[in-house]
Amino acid sequence: MAESFNTLAHLVYLNDANLKDLGLSDLLDESPALSVLHAQAASQGTVHKYLKQTTASSAGFRAAGAGLAKTASADTEITDTLKILDASFHADVALADGSASGRDAYMQRELVRALKQAFAAVELQIFNGANSDADGFVGLNDDAQLDAISDAMVIAADTAGSTGVSQTSVYFLRSMETDVSVVIGNAGKIVIDDDPVVIEKVENPGTTNDTFPALYCAVTGYVGLQIGGAYSAARICNVETALTDDDIYEALSLFPSGKGCTHICMNRKSMRLLRQSRTAVNATGAAAPFVGEVEGIPVIVTDGILSTEAVVS
Repeated sequence: MAESFNTLAHLVYLNDANLKDLGLSDLLDESPALSVLHAQAASQGTVHKYLKQTTASSAGFRAAGAGLAKTASADTEITDTLKILDASFHADVALADGSASGRDAYMQRELVRALKQAFAAVELQIFNGANSDADGFVGLNDDAQLDAISDAMVIAADTAGSTGVSQTSVYFLRSMETDVSVVIGNAGKIVIDDDPVVIEKVENPGTTNDTFPALYCAVTGYVGLQIGGAYSAARICNVETALTDDDIYEALSLFPSGKGCTHICMNRKSMRLLRQSRTAVNATGAAAPFVGEVEGIPVIVTDGILSTEAVVS
């Protein structure tokens, strides 16, 4: 599928340098979904406002000279307040200065590690919301249009699980500017202190209060998630012991013609269950190949989707 949208690597700026131009796209290697989903800058600094269509306009045939009742389209303005992403870190001055490559290289290595962890945290938040971090933004798991089986875009696996917190989900995303999109505040900028200062680091506050000198590097940004419309995302929930192509196609059928999903996201458990179901029914009985796509829609395998979800009712 040709790339026709902005991704995080194209959008994010570390201070004033674009992530893609820095050649640091491997920062997203541990966040496979985040690396391919559409990304955009917040509409107003750290607040993102957008219109979600709630009513479609009507059209129909009429006889000559006869009127026709019309319904205009309607939109609801959504306001998302972005949440602070903090990847700040400290390093013992003795370790940094004792490094064979020098203080700057040591801090650069620590910065890369911190950013990778931050992006992995964003991916967890996208799928799990408050179940990942209560201080983060609302994710797919706890969004009001995807958190119950009664929701129009949610189905349970045909062989639905029922064991406490042993469930997982598969998410079907239509990722583009007006649908599912990762939102970065302040024009996509993540601010990094490029001149870390030495601070007195209290290692055991409230106990011995032992200290050591540390280099402190502040790394902060603002992040949120847009789910732009009623058909932006779908979910198969209560996946515990089985997942089949019938489940996948039922979820795909929830999207209207012309507004299909662009990505299918699942974890390794779901991939294994789907592959096992294909092996059981193929003509030779040979193991099915890796699940890379369905009907040309790429399957993104991510650890950001947990296998410890509660049963969705």
